[in-house]
Amino acid sequence: MSKVKLTLCIGFCLLLRSAYCQMPGGAMSPPDFDAARAAGIFNYDIEKVIKKLKLKDSPLKKEATEALYVYNIKMSELSSEHALTFRKLNDDFDRNVQIAMQRRDPSVMQEVRAEIEANIPPIRQEVAKHEKILNEAMASFLSDEQNKKWLKYQKQKRVAQ
Repeated sequence: MSKVKLTLCIGFCLLLRSAYCQMPGGAMSPPDFDAARAAGIFNYDIEKVIKKLKLKDSPLKKEATEALYVYNIKMSELSSEHALTFRKLNDDFDRNVQIAMQRRDPSVMQEVRAEIEANIPPIRQEVAKHEKILNEAMASFLSDEQNKKWLKYQKQKRVAQ
């Protein structure tokens, strides 16, 4: 009996959702896109990382702070170096999403997708190179347990961004 109720509930929710999305007046919201985030550019909150890794030793704190500071500077440089590209991709995406929603034609997005696929991967490779340098620096002075925590935190942060 409960399986029937669950199936009916799910079916009703799906029916309401599809009816809501088809309402005139823009019930659907356009997808969110940030080119810098898509390229993997973000900064670490140094104090939060130190707290997360429970670094109490002053030399370790200093080395972690320095490594994270250098990484954050590199990300800021990449961000400003590619600012025009990011702005153009964001604007093109927003414009094409609006056109696609008005025309109800997702094929409009293919041109901007190709542009994103051409511009984002090289920037992502630069970010990965700097991440590798950061991870090597962190591994050089962190204990194995702290390094595992660091890599886990980094992975969570990357996924959240």
